[in-house]
Amino acid sequence: MDIPPDALLALAAVADLGGVTAAARELRLTQPAVSNRLRALEAVVGRPVVTRCGRGVMLTAAGQALLPHARAVARATMRANRALVSGDERRVSVALSDASLPVVMPRLAGCVREPPKIELRVVPCDASSAVQAVVAGDVELAVVVAPPEPPADDLPRRPVLVDEIVLVGHGPQPAFLPLTELRGLTLLLQAPGSGVRATAERVFEATGVWPAHTVELGSSLGALAAAAAGQGCALLARSFASAWVAAGRVAATSLETGDLYARFELISEPRDNLTETARRVYDGLLRPVPRPDSGRGTGRWSSATA
Repeated sequence: MDIPPDALLALAAVADLGGVTAAARELRLTQPAVSNRLRALEAVVGRPVVTRCGRGVMLTAAGQALLPHARAVARATMRANRALVSGDERRVSVALSDASLPVVMPRLAGCVREPPKIELRVVPCDASSAVQAVVAGDVELAVVVAPPEPPADDLPRRPVLVDEIVLVGHGPQPAFLPLTELRGLTLLLQAPGSGVRATAERVFEATGVWPAHTVELGSSLGALAAAAAGQGCALLARSFASAWVAAGRVAATSLETGDLYARFELISEPRDNLTETARRVYDGLLRPVPRPDSGRGTGRWSSATA
């Protein structure tokens, strides 16, 4: 017997909302209808998929095993409903963190310029909100700097680029600095959801080296602008600061540490689940853009397509 898709929809809603009542409200069903769908799923599986937990429910091991597939069905259903309403298969929404803009925009421009025409919508995000946007079906694709901790979702990720995280400051800067030099600096930080910030803080925790002072400015651009004004230093992907370095507004320094790199990732549903237009953009984002490899201290670029 095949698993009923509506039963998987019920399972995803119950898991994400924490109870049958909330799931029924979300699915516009009665509570008995949601319970019946769960029982139908359990009849196919042969064991319980949810269990009572206080006033709500929690998934059993069988329910947890089915949850990634249930969420995939829920997202596919959501996209199908939106496509039916909009009737526009040439529209693609992409969530981008500000750190990814210099990496991604040349590739997106190439996709949009190729016929047939694509109507592109770019949504600002950080590493955490990008995943939420893909899961909710608000965007088809997202490109962000991956945080150091393992993802808690089931979305596929593809590497786009690995870039050095450098210390950016105003005025002349040495080519290299020991990480311990941060102890005497004011560090300008992005928002807590930033993948670059999370990567840097993981290195701080591992080494026990923390800056003397921190100032949270909310974005990579804010940190870069404040660094150019001499208000402190910022840890940024080299690609993000490169234009300002070339213009002489800031200087970039490599920190002598083992693993201070921004790993840009493309997050989406599996490629085969995307629309034809979204697949074009997906492929374009993974297409390597040649960059000079001039070694550590002036940037190390590595296009990753595997």
